Amino acid sequence: MTKFLNHHPSREMLVEFSAGTLDTATSICVSAHLHFCKCCRDEVARLNEVGAQLMADSSPETIDDGLFDKVMAKIDEPQPKVEADPVKKIGVSGFPAHVNTLIQNANKTPVWKRLSKSMEEAKLYTGQNQFEVALHKICAGGATPKHDHCGLEYTVVLKGSFSDEKSVYTEGDFIVREPGDIHQPMGAKNGECICLSAQEAPIRLTSLIGVFLNPWLRINPS
Repeated sequence: MTKFLNHHPSREMLVEFSAGTLDTATSICVSAHLHFCKCCRDEVARLNEVGAQLMADSSPETIDDGLFDKVMAKIDEPQPKVEADPVKKIGVSGFPAHVNTLIQNANKTPVWKRLSKSMEEAKLYTGQNQFEVALHKICAGGATPKHDHCGLEYTVVLKGSFSDEKSVYTEGDFIVREPGDIHQPMGAKNGECICLSAQEAPIRLTSLIGVFLNPWLRINPS
């Protein structure tokens, strides 16, 4: 059965993903979303076809700064529907294949570390230095501390669901948070929630205790 999601990467992000110009950490998160979302998989497949057609019709000398506009114009043209092959889930967790590969990395085996009574974190090694990529687990009915963001944060729900002041997020949803987005994620009561996250900068706790803890909060891209 096709799963309909409410939160997706932007079209611009999918274009960059298709073109191979998206940074590694963000690409990992977009790939995780594609594992769950047939709509975005079809869009990326269409972008790949458009890109291949443009490259076939253009010599290296004719490619200019207007190529992006040409791609976007092509995207808006009516396209025949193509049924994509179903994406296979692997591993006992049912996580996307590339996430399982990161988890099983022999050189940097992730370990769950408790951040609070409701939340645990397992950092993943991705070989880049822009974002910290990690798994975050919220226990059933648990809540994380209310916080702001000091940089971009991309999150994909891999298992279960959580909610905040803005919405409810289920498996496959792609969430973007920026500085000024203050929220308090809460896990669903019917089971734990596991997310894949890429953080550009540390969070900033908004409670009184944050005055003491915020100077010590760090990220470690790897």
